Amino acid sequence: MKRIIHAIAAALCAGLLMMSCTLAPAAAAAQDPGEIVLPSGESVSKTWATLDALAGTGTSEEAVFASAAIGIFQGDSVLGTRYYGMTDMENHIAADENAVYEWGSISKTFIWVSAMQLYEQGLLDLERDVREYLPAGFFRHLTYDEPITMLHLMNHNAGWQETIRPIMVKKESDVLPLGEALQAIEPVQIHRPGEVTAYSNYGAAVAGYVIECITGQDYCDYVHAHILEPLGMEHTAVNPTHSDNAWVQERRREMKSYSFLLNTRVSLGPCLDYIPAYPAGSATGTLDDLLLYAQALADKSAPLFEDPQTQELMFSGTQFYGESDIPVCAHGFWCSEQAVRTYGHDGATMAGQAEMCFDPESGTGLVVLVNEPNGNVFLENAADIVFGTLTADRYSAGGTYPARDLGGYYTAARSVYRGPTKFMNVLSAVSLTSLGEPENLGSGLYQLRVETEPGQPDAAALFGERVSPDDRLLALETPSNDLLPDAFYIPKLCLFTGYMLLAVAAVYLLLIRRKRRRHGRWTPYKGAGIVKLGWIAWLLSVLVMLSVIMIVSSNDGGIPYAQGVVCGILQMLAAAVCAASAVTSCLRILTGRQRTALSVLHGMNMAGCLLVIVTIGYFEMYRFWSM
Repeated sequence: MKRIIHAIAAALCAGLLMMSCTLAPAAAAAQDPGEIVLPSGESVSKTWATLDALAGTGTSEEAVFASAAIGIFQGDSVLGTRYYGMTDMENHIAADENAVYEWGSISKTFIWVSAMQLYEQGLLDLERDVREYLPAGFFRHLTYDEPITMLHLMNHNAGWQETIRPIMVKKESDVLPLGEALQAIEPVQIHRPGEVTAYSNYGAAVAGYVIECITGQDYCDYVHAHILEPLGMEHTAVNPTHSDNAWVQERRREMKSYSFLLNTRVSLGPCLDYIPAYPAGSATGTLDDLLLYAQALADKSAPLFEDPQTQELMFSGTQFYGESDIPVCAHGFWCSEQAVRTYGHDGATMAGQAEMCFDPESGTGLVVLVNEPNGNVFLENAADIVFGTLTADRYSAGGTYPARDLGGYYTAARSVYRGPTKFMNVLSAVSLTSLGEPENLGSGLYQLRVETEPGQPDAAALFGERVSPDDRLLALETPSNDLLPDAFYIPKLCLFTGYMLLAVAAVYLLLIRRKRRRHGRWTPYKGAGIVKLGWIAWLLSVLVMLSVIMIVSSNDGGIPYAQGVVCGILQMLAAAVCAASAVTSCLRILTGRQRTALSVLHGMNMAGCLLVIVTIGYFEMYRFWSM
């Protein structure tokens, strides 16, 4: 009997063993990360195959990109990482897990997380005037008395124009303490707080300084203690010189940056610039560290907060398209409507670009890092490959809504509206209707259809409208940068175009005058000298304006104070000479004692000089203070 019982027991054990051996592979197959379906509707394995195909010959000398580090996760699981290309193409150093990239404006999310931590502790009121936390008299160029709150800083609608002072420096010794650095680049407040969204590095850095003032702790130290260390982010630096992490500092100096123009590679070298207003964009680290951070943000257990409801609040909308319930911004995190709604931030520096986005519902997230300031094929396509695209039928009109006339030209809210680079608005205006026919979805929400491949549903891009109490259009809302209607764009363009053409005319007039003198055909006339100086002033003014463009492009979008002073004085000198030349020509015309040809010449000179004076005055090319 015992033998039978032993035999049955042995048979049962063997059966269970065989079942476990049979079921184990099946269970493993069910958990195969490659078969997990992403929000785009594609499996992880197919998604990686698509990204691999983008790489092409990424490690060859003929590559049209430098490098990319990409990570995809879902919940606690990293579904894969890939490193494409090289971080040093001259020395054939491939990108790997030890490569560090600049995260750019993803750094700002540390500010917003820190602010929500302090809010959770009752130390920060998101709707209180931040001047109550800052040193007295901190701001010097405010136009409005209305409070500027932390929510304004999070939504980038505190009203500041783009700063015209450089936000980066070349030498470590030029990095100032955060408070001093912010006062050195403070821009003018152009819009009333809350009215217009204009992405602001300055405003975000001010929020970082608020954290510093509330805690009495260096902002960099706070981020290390309350974000990096709790998450185990050991390979991330925060301060502008990367000196808070020696390993990152050393690895960053080994990284090189590249630009590709017409498939021609241009090496930019290490491209080490320092950001004194560093909370806005100095974070630098590895792909693995950024993945840890993104996973924490997408984790519903909210490891960075004491109460998960604080993180839930952080990802609730604080800015919406029109009067709809579709968020544009959630406490500093930008919302993107794709096949699903994602939250995150991207970043760009002179050394590269980065993207971090995630879907809190599924816990799926993506991180992309590249060492190219203009981005590359991975940065352009990875988010759509993982999260899909917004189709035009997702938000469709529930009825017939009256169409608002959205024609005309618009300028970007994130621009300069006071100072010597004001003229650049004329060069960047857009016509909305040239992009397509906007579809009114109601509640101030519009969409533009974007044609895709045949057989595929049309994609869409959303925007909203911001109106005044009397229903006047104030702005079109787009993520991070509203578009402002400009009813006088054409006259401004004509003014600026005429001003530019005067420089060409001045060159020809001076050459003709010189040639006639050489051939003895020049007849002196009264006032000829001051007229000639007027032509020279035309040319000088335009050359100074072009120099401003060159200075801005070589100083990370800003004008150093000393160079601004020189340019401003030269423009004032040009205007003064033009005024003298115009008065002289006017007097000669009024006397009526010269030939008709000379009267015409004086008339043209007077008109040209007045055009230069008006252009210099309207576009504030003379201005080098309070900018």
